[in-house]
This record gives sequence, C-alpha cells and structure tokens, in this order.
Amino acid sequence: MILDWSWEGERKRIGKKEKEAIYNTQKKRCMYCGIRQELGRFDVDHKNPVARGGNNRFPNYQLLCPPCNKRKGKMTDGEFRRKYKLGGVRGAKPPTKRIPLSYFEEKTKKSAVRRAKKRKKADDVYSGWF
Repeated sequence: MILDWSWEGERKRIGKKEKEAIYNTQKKRCMYCGIRQELGRFDVDHKNPVARGGNNRFPNYQLLCPPCNKRKGKMTDGEFRRKYKLGGVRGAKPPTKRIPLSYFEEKTKKSAVRRAKKRKKADDVYSGWF
C-alpha cells in the first residue's frame, strides 16, 4: 500500500489549469487589494500556510499580487484580514474596487505605533522593580 503525504507539510507546485480556475474564481483580482492583472503576475498563496499546518488542497489556495503576498508572509488569511480590516474570512471574495497600497502601509504604521506603546508601557511597569 502506497500512501501519498504530499499534501501535508510541504509546498507543492500547482498546475496551470488549477491556477486558471482560481484566477477565474477570483475574477482576475488579487484577493486582498483587488488589483486586476495578468495570470502570470500573480503569486499562488496558501490561505493557511503549510508552515502552520495548512495543506495543498484547492480550497486552501488563493492568488495574490506580489506586494500583498509579501505583506501576508506566514499569517493566515484570517489574521491578515483582521489586521487590515478586510472583512469576513469564510467565503471571502476579492474587493470589487482596488484598495490602494497606501491603505495597507497606513494600517501597518498604526499597528507598529500601538505595539511600541505597549512595549513602552510594559517596560515602565518593570523598570520600578530594579
């Protein structure tokens, strides 16, 4: 008996037909920013990254433009959507209008400021102990 574990724990290259199917399902748009571009310019992304327990099955794939793919990194689809306030996760569809990259940059800066304030507050609490 031969078991095929290729879907578990490692990335797998998807075929052109599968990529075209995703492309058409997403109406030729990036799942996060909504930019329209040619199929070859999109990156295939795992909604739930393989490194975090995701699989190589069709429902776990989405197409992202390179800036969104880089920004997402190893976040799950839900984490990314919550961070950038992009709406629901289940049955999510690409935005019908393009979201400018400046929107994502602004949200990233705001979250960095919040994290810095939390760190400073924690440092202030602990600084009185020594």
